[in-house]
Amino acid sequence: MRGLRSARKARVVFLSALALLAARPAPQSRWSTAARLPEPLLDAHAATLDGKIYVAGGLDSAGRPTRHAYRYDPSTDRWERISDLPAPRHGMPLVVWGDTLYALGGFSGRELRAERTMWTYRADRDLWVDRPQLPAPRGAGAATVVDDLIVLVGGLMRFSDGGLVAACAVYEPKVHAWIEVWPLPTLRDHLTAQAVDGIVYVIGGRLLSAAQNYDVVEAYHPRLLAGGRWSGRDAMPIPIGDLASVVINRKIHTFGGETPNEVLDKHEVYDPARDSWSEAEPLPTPRHGVAAATVNGRVFVIGGSPKPGIAATDIVEVYTP
Repeated sequence: MRGLRSARKARVVFLSALALLAARPAPQSRWSTAARLPEPLLDAHAATLDGKIYVAGGLDSAGRPTRHAYRYDPSTDRWERISDLPAPRHGMPLVVWGDTLYALGGFSGRELRAERTMWTYRADRDLWVDRPQLPAPRGAGAATVVDDLIVLVGGLMRFSDGGLVAACAVYEPKVHAWIEVWPLPTLRDHLTAQAVDGIVYVIGGRLLSAAQNYDVVEAYHPRLLAGGRWSGRDAMPIPIGDLASVVINRKIHTFGGETPNEVLDKHEVYDPARDSWSEAEPLPTPRHGVAAATVNGRVFVIGGSPKPGIAATDIVEVYTP
């Protein structure tokens, strides 16, 4: 009898423990959703100006380059269409310097020809304006801003036969001039770049197709200009191309990407101070060719393709650190 009572008591304790576990709230995801894009877009880019997110160009749901441009206001969770680009583009990085949005190069037409155009957007007049052209045609590159410079790296001069761009191009907005500087050591397209503490970090990318993704991370100090040198950094956990990135609290967060047979939900974080990578909560919807931007510490991951190759979605997911 004593043994039976002990067994019953143990069973009661076990069931009580299970009930307590079940009663605990599930961990809250750091991901949520925002208003969808007005249309599905792939290989568009995004940037934040005056607390609002701008998205321009990209491939539409039929795989055609588009001129469409949109502005998102996080305070109202609403998108609005702004003036179209002067011409259709995709794979065209957007950056903000000062109070101005810059759109750099990109591909045009169904033949995916790389272009030299640089446009700025005047929000006060809802107008795109021509600026000095890039030193060479470039699509599917990456751009970032450091100090008073816009730095453009990687990409393709020709999509058809893979003319990869070696030179790192630096634009000085104050004097409206470009200079080509020390070449990127690992030539690649569909990469991403960010600046932290005056250093440009160039991350991932691929050699013409998702079958040749890179895990390479290379760093450059643009203030050294032509006398500068690139240096290697800790490699990504896995090779990833066609990804996006943002900076939060001096760390670089990367999102999405693809392999030949799979779209990735990867969310990985690079800490330049430690030169190390870590995993973070993955994208709820795996995608490649996404756009990403931050507002008030939150990350908006926008559009992209939920399938390998060319497809498009209008989904917007928000990460709150």
